[in-house]
Amino acid sequence: MRRSIRFLIVALASCIGPAGFAQEPNPFAVVDAMQTPKAIPPADAPEMKLRWKNGPHFSTDDGLFTFQPGGRFQFDAVATALPASLRQNLAGASPFDDGVNIRRARLGAEGSFYHTIEFKVEFEFANSFVTQTDPQRVSNVATPTDFNLTFRELPGVGNIRIGNQKQPISFEHITSSKYLNFLERSQNFDGFTEGFNNGFVLGAMAFDNFLSDKRGYWALGLFKSTRSNLGFNVGRNEADLTGRVVVLPIYENEGERLLHVGIAGSYRDLDDDQQRYRTRFGLRSAPGAISGLILDTGLLSGDRETRLVPELAGVCGPWSFQAEYFSSWLTGTRQPVGGAELGTTFYQGAYVEAHYFLTGEHRAYDHERMTFGRIKPLKPLRWTGDTRGWGAWQLAARYGFLDLDDKGATGGLAQELVLGVNWILTANARLQANYVLTHRNVAAPAGDGFIHGVGVRTAWDF
Repeated sequence: MRRSIRFLIVALASCIGPAGFAQEPNPFAVVDAMQTPKAIPPADAPEMKLRWKNGPHFSTDDGLFTFQPGGRFQFDAVATALPASLRQNLAGASPFDDGVNIRRARLGAEGSFYHTIEFKVEFEFANSFVTQTDPQRVSNVATPTDFNLTFRELPGVGNIRIGNQKQPISFEHITSSKYLNFLERSQNFDGFTEGFNNGFVLGAMAFDNFLSDKRGYWALGLFKSTRSNLGFNVGRNEADLTGRVVVLPIYENEGERLLHVGIAGSYRDLDDDQQRYRTRFGLRSAPGAISGLILDTGLLSGDRETRLVPELAGVCGPWSFQAEYFSSWLTGTRQPVGGAELGTTFYQGAYVEAHYFLTGEHRAYDHERMTFGRIKPLKPLRWTGDTRGWGAWQLAARYGFLDLDDKGATGGLAQELVLGVNWILTANARLQANYVLTHRNVAAPAGDGFIHGVGVRTAWDF
């Protein structure tokens, strides 16, 4: 009997073994396979490797494919002081109150294919807008900043970038907000460059380096004039032709000594035949849409605008400087709603700033954009381990003015002095502190006076 039972067990085992399952598969095994499929990569699929390149950077061994996620975050705290009479004569829903503000919060990614096509996509999550029905109601909305494709090494052209991007005008505008010497760009950025579109517009731009060692650069782009930061605009014509040329008469020791000379210009149709020149204070305690205004021409009607912006910058070891002059001619200027014809009006502004590293670093230079780039401290902040450091320390000062008075379209005159201290902890993180003194002179004497402000920023990016 025992031998019979043993024989039966062996026989059953042989039937339900591997061969048996192959003939009659278990239905539960099919369900499991459907729930957790095993992806089998193609035999020729390239392997991506991860390394750190100021952030996580993926690339194949041959570099034909790259991908890098990124982001930047800036948190500001601001306090201001000004006479009560001046405060009552300032425009804006939040006129210079003390406060805290998430200045920038951006996330995106960039990459390349076959060394010939590059993409970049980034969204700003700290933007806001004021509703038309209730100026006191502010809504947050994610908006595109860089959102484009770049085609590299095209014969006879160089490079072409298509999509949402910065126009090639103004040194401080093209400098990334990650590498600014002060919490805010000069008043002229608001007045002439920002244009209510956050400095990014849709269009196509050709650009390339020339001269040896990339000591020359040119860019020319055709864009759609817009006053929206939402990445779209409609309207007949409204074209914008903008170009920039830069040369480096001096460039030594990988940029430790350099002289940068450039000029940019723009000829544009107006969006809906309207223009407005205005500028905000050099510190932001609230979202840009409700920040108090220093100067404002109000909404003007016009035909076309021409801008010219020469630029100068230099580095000599730990010392560096930059300066720009902004000029704008608005043709066919008139006040809206049946206002008088004013002809061509002219507005202008300028700034000059100097910087010094106490710890011996020098400003890095970016030949791709022909502007200042990322600073890498000689000894990044670290208080553990064998290698310790206190980061890079930089002092900075800027003076600037903006004149928005001409004929009957007057916006006022403002002068600005900014003193700053930058503690660059690592190549990806920094603490900044600014003192801002602004003098405002407008048509109504009650609106004249000084505005003081102190702001600090905590910033990091990857």
